[in-house]
Amino acid sequence: MEETKKSGLCTAGLVLGIVGVCTSFIPIINNLSFILGILAVIFGFVSIKKASKGKMIATVILGILAIVITLGVQKTASDALNAVSDSLDTASGDNTEEVLANDVEVSLGQFEVIPGEYGLDETKMTVKVTNKTNETKSFTIQVEAVNSEGNRINQDYIYANNLNAGQSQDFDIFTFVSSDQIEAMQNATFKIVEASMY
Repeated sequence: MEETKKSGLCTAGLVLGIVGVCTSFIPIINNLSFILGILAVIFGFVSIKKASKGKMIATVILGILAIVITLGVQKTASDALNAVSDSLDTASGDNTEEVLANDVEVSLGQFEVIPGEYGLDETKMTVKVTNKTNETKSFTIQVEAVNSEGNRINQDYIYANNLNAGQSQDFDIFTFVSSDQIEAMQNATFKIVEASMY
């Protein structure tokens, strides 16, 4: 009677191991697969003396496989979610200092006023953007002009799309400055307030 009971445990463990392995590839459901794998291993070892050796070994191996596959799939999913979270942080501008330190180099030029035709002055500031990463990336950079009190006079954006690894590109910003702001812009301090990478 005891032998039949232990043999039944081994059979139950074998079934649990098979189900555990089959469902261990499915996220969320594989939490149950982990438990099924543990039960299969336990049932396999409990029936070690009474069930056939081949059946017992198969039960234990299937239980261990269910556990290992579940842990592997969950780690892969976790790493993928962390990577997405990191990319969202760099794309939102929340990590401006980190992006400027590690991923992009931004060199602000001088603000220039170029006398134009019909008494209309043209303005520009040339900014050099360099991708410091090993992949093609796009960057959005916000530059502010502030006066001596720290109040914003003007702002502009740079959209550097699909810069290859190590590639630099020049961008002209502040090309549309009203004539009443030109003098303030010539005396302004320019700073990068936000940098995003995606």
